[in-house]
Amino acid sequence: MNYSNQNIRNEERKEEKPPHSRIFVVCSKQTREEDLRPPFEQFGIIEDIFIPRDRNTGESKGVAYIKYSKTSAAAMAIQEMHHKTLKNDTKPLKVMVAINRNDSHSSSEDRYTRLFIKVHKEARENEIRDHFVAFGPVESVRLQKDKLTEANKGFAYVQYGKFLDAAKAFEECDRKYRPMFAIPKEELKRSRNSLETDSFHSSNHSIFCRDSDRFHVKDELNGMIVSKPQGFTRVTVKCYPQVPQRFIEQLFNIVPGMKQCQYSLDTYQGISKAVITYEDEKAAAFAVERLNNYEFPSGETLTVRPDKNPLNKAATELSNIVNNFKSAIDAGNPDLMQLADAFAQASTLIKVATCRPEAHVDQEEDLGYCNIPLPPPKPLAKSNSRVLQRCFIVCKPQPPPISALKDVFCRFGDLIHVSTFPNKIFGFAKYASIKSAQDAIKILNGAIVCGVRLKVMEADERPPRSDDENKLNDDEQVDNADSNVDRKRMRLVDSLD
Repeated sequence: MNYSNQNIRNEERKEEKPPHSRIFVVCSKQTREEDLRPPFEQFGIIEDIFIPRDRNTGESKGVAYIKYSKTSAAAMAIQEMHHKTLKNDTKPLKVMVAINRNDSHSSSEDRYTRLFIKVHKEARENEIRDHFVAFGPVESVRLQKDKLTEANKGFAYVQYGKFLDAAKAFEECDRKYRPMFAIPKEELKRSRNSLETDSFHSSNHSIFCRDSDRFHVKDELNGMIVSKPQGFTRVTVKCYPQVPQRFIEQLFNIVPGMKQCQYSLDTYQGISKAVITYEDEKAAAFAVERLNNYEFPSGETLTVRPDKNPLNKAATELSNIVNNFKSAIDAGNPDLMQLADAFAQASTLIKVATCRPEAHVDQEEDLGYCNIPLPPPKPLAKSNSRVLQRCFIVCKPQPPPISALKDVFCRFGDLIHVSTFPNKIFGFAKYASIKSAQDAIKILNGAIVCGVRLKVMEADERPPRSDDENKLNDDEQVDNADSNVDRKRMRLVDSLD
């Protein structure tokens, strides 16, 4: 039975199972299904034949799709029927692997001739070659090793010269190798570059997230992680404005070893929150290094922080202890000494986790709407205090709420007043202390508050004002200050672009 147009579209949206088992045939417009089936079914079981037709005329487009039940059958059909002619036809056929729309349109033969396999840590290339040569000539075997230690990473690539040989090995090799067709080298190179340059854009997600390729791409990427363990396997994520859970999961799943994503919404602050758990500390540290301050193409900004809460770490380690002991019970060889050791470890972890030192009064606070941790809020200076230094603030594309600006600028002490001007992208923060103003400039310049990046610098000194001018508040002085400030504003705005 032929595919309907809707069926073929649905088929192209999902992974081919088994991989590369559907072929594309270029034939004459007069070729019918009954012309194709006899010569092609000699290579294996045909699940379907589809001949696309013009919607208006019903005329064949001169191509056909043939779906086999096995990859090797498709490979044999390509090898034997390419450039052959059908009975009662003079036009040679062109036969090739059908490429789904969700596949990368790579012309590399690596896609069909190179296998990715799992191996034990003591495996040797000769051992692998001896097994895989039974399915056809092996051009190369490449064990993946750590660049520093030369230790076997536990996976390898087997390169064949022909698609048919690779297909036979894929189907018939020892299942311990967990074979799959490798992603072409140029695609892996693009994937590496996207990590190294922080180009985590949505257009790259399909390379990392396709189920059939996921684990060996991640093994490749895992070898590139050079981050040092920092004592945590969980990271906290905040995103302003909110984004759906699937976007955060897809982004953090790019880093190899993600185990869990706990997602929630803070509707009061208008942010998304998540706690991401990784398998090891290196992956978690890498996620913080690479994804903190990441900005989605649509403008949402992430803040990524380590989760070093000892209670969370204790809970994870206790879970591992319990699971290990449960596995021993299920295997029928529980060890009472192991049980005693588990209790001892649990007791130690609980004591460590519950004997936390009190937080220091100057401990930084991680705000939901600011991408950097800040000191606790400090009292404002008196409104009639002498202004010793002013900070000039530029906010693009518009200032955050004044309450948020006041909250972040007051954390350095001696803040007198902070204000922005109507229909302007700039403002001032006045301090009664030069040190407080300098600390605010150092910390807040480049910070993101409520999704707006701030430019904070020392304001030019204003000429002395008369007593009457001193009585005016900031809002009443806008017109007087505009002529001076606009010139500086234009220079700063240009520097931000």
